[in-house]
Amino acid sequence: MVEDFGSVRPASHLRFPTDIAYNADYAGNYMMFTAMKVSGGVDTRTLKFAYAAGSPLVVVLPIPQNLTAAYQNNWDQQEVGGFMAAGGSNAQGIKKFIDTVSTEKTMTGMLGAAATAGTKFIGDTWSALTAAGSDLTGTADKINSAGAGVLNEMGGVIATKPGADNLARAAQFTLQFRALQQTMTSYSGPGFRSFQWQFSMKPLTAEESTNALGICNYFKTRSMPAQTDMQFTRIYNLPDVFKVQFFTGNEESPWIAKVGHCACTDVSISYGGDKFTTFAGTHAPTQIDLSISFKELELLNRQAVANEISEGSTWPGSTYTKNAKVIEAPGSAGSSNVS
Repeated sequence: MVEDFGSVRPASHLRFPTDIAYNADYAGNYMMFTAMKVSGGVDTRTLKFAYAAGSPLVVVLPIPQNLTAAYQNNWDQQEVGGFMAAGGSNAQGIKKFIDTVSTEKTMTGMLGAAATAGTKFIGDTWSALTAAGSDLTGTADKINSAGAGVLNEMGGVIATKPGADNLARAAQFTLQFRALQQTMTSYSGPGFRSFQWQFSMKPLTAEESTNALGICNYFKTRSMPAQTDMQFTRIYNLPDVFKVQFFTGNEESPWIAKVGHCACTDVSISYGGDKFTTFAGTHAPTQIDLSISFKELELLNRQAVANEISEGSTWPGSTYTKNAKVIEAPGSAGSSNVS
């Protein structure tokens, strides 16, 4: 009978080494992988997880060396055309556009309002550009020397339009100027995190050899989909996913950054060590090296990250739901951060 691990106690475990719970070399520290089934919608905050069928359900392994945590956010360089840059600087117009669309109660109404408001917004932006040129009197030199630069600005907008930009590029030495689109750093949201862990299993007993083989089969099998018997298409049932946790004894470690539910993207197994060798009698490899790669299924937000500790073993849990929209700034009164 395998002793229970962690605060969640499913029916079956595979562990390596067999004495990991009390071996002084590991000081009671271990990783726990639990096979789960995922369901829900496109919004990752609506995903639901339940224990997967079959046995073993849980694998326990030592925490690997050089354990790291990373939090990815995407900031990309993006070019913005002159017309869009002019429209983007019209903050009141953009706010009015958003307010007009958001007052609609249905998706159909929103789409219709967006089309109407968008056309007006574009027209207003162009009118503002042309009006700026017509309202100023005098020559182009006077306009630009006054700091308005309207005609130069209009020329730049035209020179960066598709088609005209190629001509302007070729003529830059003749024209003695080069018009380029504005560039900005644009935020595109958090990224799905990826993880890779390596485990070197060197069995000392026949039971440990069996467990090492079973652990490899666990990840191989559960990370693969079951295929439906079809002739003209391929239909797959979704593979199992995994809840990944770090424990000290029976408690989840408060010192290690948490990992959300993950899909297993790669399983690599190496047998026998540097020189392939096996045990006499059983011919089981004396060493099995397992490398497993995962991609996190939940896109993290500030609510989830700030509540890693307070949410405990249910993380991301209640802080990672569609209703959890506001969190106090770090260090402010009423903040849910743990100091």
